[in-house]
Amino acid sequence: MKRLSILLILIILFIPTLVYAEPLTPSVDPSEKIYDYADLLTDEEEKDLKIKIDEYINKNNLDLVLVTIDKNPYGVSDEFTQTYAQDFYDYNDFGIGSTYDGILVLIDMDNRYPYIVTTGQAILLYDDNRIDIIHNLAYDYLASGEYYNAFYSYVDSIGDYADEGIPNSNQYYCIDENGTPFKCKSAPKKVDWGLSLMLGFIIALASLLIHLAKYKGIRLATNANSYVGHIDRDPDVDKFLTTFTSRVKINHDSHIGPRSGGGGSSISFGSSGRSHGGGGGRHF
Repeated sequence: MKRLSILLILIILFIPTLVYAEPLTPSVDPSEKIYDYADLLTDEEEKDLKIKIDEYINKNNLDLVLVTIDKNPYGVSDEFTQTYAQDFYDYNDFGIGSTYDGILVLIDMDNRYPYIVTTGQAILLYDDNRIDIIHNLAYDYLASGEYYNAFYSYVDSIGDYADEGIPNSNQYYCIDENGTPFKCKSAPKKVDWGLSLMLGFIIALASLLIHLAKYKGIRLATNANSYVGHIDRDPDVDKFLTTFTSRVKINHDSHIGPRSGGGGSSISFGSSGRSHGGGGGRHF
């Protein structure tokens, strides 16, 4: 009885693995780039978008894929939208180069949720902040059912950010041979110019006061005897009186390099084991 119970527990634990052992996304021709399963676009609109996509790919050496679905086979939740997007990209051989560089935009009509997946070098190029902005620029079109304009906005914004290059949040990172980001450069230490100027002013002022004090002492002495007359002066007191002491509060900032509102790129792993960036927009 005890062995039977253990066997049942193991079966229950491994059911999800058995169910999702194979991806539930369709196999497609990766050269088409637009897969409108929800039938949101006309043939002419797809042709127009395909021209822009090809221009983006040729210019930036990054893949770009657009997908719509009316039914998500994984289920209805934000997590399943992400799973579909990642699996669709990974199991259809999208991406350029050994790290599968590229970006995919999915409109999940089952969940009414847009999602962007980035892979390889595209992870660095499109940080969380840029992903949010790209989604927000397309949101009004999605909410009003203008899907062609929404996709046009996505492709346009994606191209604009490619022109700007890697954002500050990711400029010290590289992509390894497995497509995973790692820190490969050291950021220069932040220089507090205000503090530097203040310290320079204080040092200059201290030097000036010391020189003035010495000059004043020389002018008051009428002859050599008057200058050395006070031989009983306490040397410790004299040292104290001719020493200038200043205290400056130093701001210790542990952060180096520029800050970014997006905070870099969030990384997750698809069922294939591949690293991905990206994120979802607002439900529409």
